Amino acid sequence: MTIGREDLIHSLAKSMGVGEAQKSKYTSGKYNVDSGTIFTNGHVITRVTIDQAKQYFTTQYRKLASKDDEGARDMAALYEVAMEAINMMVESGVKPDGQ
Repeated sequence: MTIGREDLIHSLAKSMGVGEAQKSKYTSGKYNVDSGTIFTNGHVITRVTIDQAKQYFTTQYRKLASKDDEGARDMAALYEVAMEAINMMVESGVKPDGQ
């Protein structure tokens, strides 16, 4: 009998004392091109929230990217990853006819 990846993760979490994690299993999100929303873990993330997140990560990236501090540059890189992930998700969902 083989154990699935998700079951293995939850078993490990349980063995480490993270019992509450067992109650809500992670499901990968789906981006809906027509509505501009993300459906993930049983809830909806609206286009407005996605735009706010993109703006937040962009602002934080700009604040930290030019600082002469290694820690700030490391954080800027994390913000850049989030910013680019949002861009890639939204751009990959654009309909070919531009609608």
